[in-house]
Amino acid sequence: MANTLNTVNLPQNSTSGQLLTTSGFNGSSWTSATTSVNPVLTIPADGASLEVKGKMVVNGRDLEERLNTIEKVLQIPERDVKLEKKYPKLKKMYEEYIKELSKARMWESLKGEDND
Repeated sequence: MANTLNTVNLPQNSTSGQLLTTSGFNGSSWTSATTSVNPVLTIPADGASLEVKGKMVVNGRDLEERLNTIEKVLQIPERDVKLEKKYPKLKKMYEEYIKELSKARMWESLKGEDND
């Protein structure tokens, strides 16, 4: 039987305390934890989203910096989510552009041509 959590918040500025944790297979245990009003990491029970406020480093690499580099190399256009909410056609046009761009790059790759 899988264990579920309502919400896990890992705080930034905090006070110490105890937290009951579980791995799902090896039972549960009490560990030292901290609590705060302003969490830097929030994981909801459904696990469908993860919000990190601050820097996320994976294997010594800043994830946001890495993603920005990938977007520049792949020439992915910057989105404006606020405008997309106001003008849904913008979002649709962006998605269509990305789809067509992907097809064009694949075709160029198959033909053995450069994308310059």
